[in-house]
Amino acid sequence: MQRRRLARTAIAFLALGLAAALIFWNWPRLTHSDGEMRDPRSEISAVAIGEDIYIAGGIGFFRTLASCEQYNVRTESWQRCADLPRALHHVAMATDGEWLYASGGYIGLPFQQDQNPMLFVHEPGSDRWEELAALPHPIGQHAMVWRSGVLYLVGGQNGEEDLASLWMYDLETDQWRQGPPMPTARHSHAIALTEDTLYVTGGRSAELGTQIDRIEAFDFNANSWRTLPPMPVGRGGHAAFSTPGQLHIVGGENLDEGTVFDRHDILDLETLEWREGPALTGPRHGLAVVHQAGGRTYALGGGAQAGMRTIYSVTGTIFPIETSQ
Repeated sequence: MQRRRLARTAIAFLALGLAAALIFWNWPRLTHSDGEMRDPRSEISAVAIGEDIYIAGGIGFFRTLASCEQYNVRTESWQRCADLPRALHHVAMATDGEWLYASGGYIGLPFQQDQNPMLFVHEPGSDRWEELAALPHPIGQHAMVWRSGVLYLVGGQNGEEDLASLWMYDLETDQWRQGPPMPTARHSHAIALTEDTLYVTGGRSAELGTQIDRIEAFDFNANSWRTLPPMPVGRGGHAAFSTPGQLHIVGGENLDEGTVFDRHDILDLETLEWREGPALTGPRHGLAVVHQAGGRTYALGGGAQAGMRTIYSVTGTIFPIETSQ
């Protein structure tokens, strides 16, 4: 009789523990609001094809995500898309307007680097991502962009090494080659693209700390870098985008002070003068920004608290950014 009571008690505690674990694991889904991602996430990038915004991977609620979500700016609704082949955070994304590309990242928390790093490709509407090419080396906290048939991978980290590299993958020839390295090695930076120029902003490095304010611009025609006026506030984990004649810097964090920003700084690319733009609706780091999705600019997800406190402060919001004041 005593053994039966002990067995029932053990089963009851086991059931309670399993229930608590299920509630904890699914808390973001149980509490998510209409208009938000199903999986709140941070340390992300996103891309737009037409009226649809795609986001994949990232840091979720105490875990690394493989899930992909698609937001339609006209219907203001979310739906699932194919999961990444494996859970990855700090994965970089890009698009050529037809296909989605994802590269690098970390397979576990806090920074367990993927030692089999791949460039993945996904056709929207299909049920999977495919391996397109092996990356030259492990990489995370980098950035990626597509231009004229070439994917550019910018900066990041390989293990503890801060990178200044500019890797270029030619989609037609299936070949990697290296471009001129950035003057400043960095990770956790943000990039923006105009017709002829790639802008690399802010970030972190072992040499320069967690509040890099340097902006370096790569001229595709001249195949060379130049330096622009520094950001008003150095930071990492921010986002950047361009509008005609302007470079925008939004959000980010100061790890030394544990501060997360809602600020929006705008550089006039003709006068090279800074001004402050309309702030975000709340402080965010590790967010994604998509410009010209349906004719507007949107901020997605991100952490509301600095550093690894993002694992319990991830957000699933999407909101438009005002680009003028």
